[in-house]
Amino acid sequence: MSEAGKIITRICQPEEVIFRQGDAGRHLYLILSGLVEIYKTIDGNRQSISRFGSGEIFGEMGELTNEPRCATATAIEEPRLILVDEYIFHNALGNNKLPILKPLTRQLVQRLQETEALLQESRHRVSQLEQQLTASRSLRSDDGRRSGR
Repeated sequence: MSEAGKIITRICQPEEVIFRQGDAGRHLYLILSGLVEIYKTIDGNRQSISRFGSGEIFGEMGELTNEPRCATATAIEEPRLILVDEYIFHNALGNNKLPILKPLTRQLVQRLQETEALLQESRHRVSQLEQQLTASRSLRSDDGRRSGR
């Protein structure tokens, strides 16, 4: 029997990866208890995006956009999760009496993705400026030593 449409619960151990950046989004998650961290790996560095606790939902962007996960989710404090699969999620959206909910949600996710892209671009620019500043200071320091200061 298929697990589509079934309610699945899962308890994760601390530091257990729930899903990885780049994975296909098969579920969204409702946290019954515990704590989960969401982070991205950018240029080989782990950058925390958010932490979610009891009563919060994460992993919805992959379900809404059918795109790969844009971040990694890791258990922090033994979270007890309800996994909501695509069938249940889309059924819930389709049965809603507010037909604007789905397009509105997609729009909000798109705005969040655009904002996240701008933030990533800004971080990259700051990193480049820091490298230029460090190189400039190094050159001035070398010039000062050569001139006998």
